[in-house]
Amino acid sequence: MEITVRGKHFHVPAHVEERARSKLSRLNHYLPLLDEGTCEVDFSHEQAREPNKRYYVHVNVSAHGVHLQATGHAEEPEAAMDHAVHVLTRQAERKKARLYSHGRNQRREGAPEQSGEPRRSPERVKRFVMKPMTVGEATEQIEALGHDFYVFHHAEEEKVAVLYRRHAGGYGLILPELP
Repeated sequence: MEITVRGKHFHVPAHVEERARSKLSRLNHYLPLLDEGTCEVDFSHEQAREPNKRYYVHVNVSAHGVHLQATGHAEEPEAAMDHAVHVLTRQAERKKARLYSHGRNQRREGAPEQSGEPRRSPERVKRFVMKPMTVGEATEQIEALGHDFYVFHHAEEEKVAVLYRRHAGGYGLILPELP
């Protein structure tokens, strides 16, 4: 991850910058696609009445359509950075859970479990009653459902058939033959 550290109203000490780089480089552990992203860290020193709000840090992380941001206030710049990294870590964990639960990065079969949930079967079984219908009725169903294929009982052939949408346009029909 490309990390840029800037200071507003003060010079960021080398040890603070190094600590920020070290902690932020670990975010890809929680969300691997952040590895190729960018991160901007803005430190500022403000004259605040409360000593625990003197140092302010704002962090923006962005990669492959994922945007995370966090802020932190503290008496020391290191503590402000630690708070912001903690918030970013929670955001990255939630984002990873959302991406995996919506199927964008589905687990491969045999991959280790990421959570404490019991392992489920990779197949999804649907059962439904098939009434005999014509190819025209099956076409209406595929259009109404918005699917790319439709399994139905062909009324004229008296067997199961599959109607599918072709990439070149139009439809194809599969009529299986048993040996």
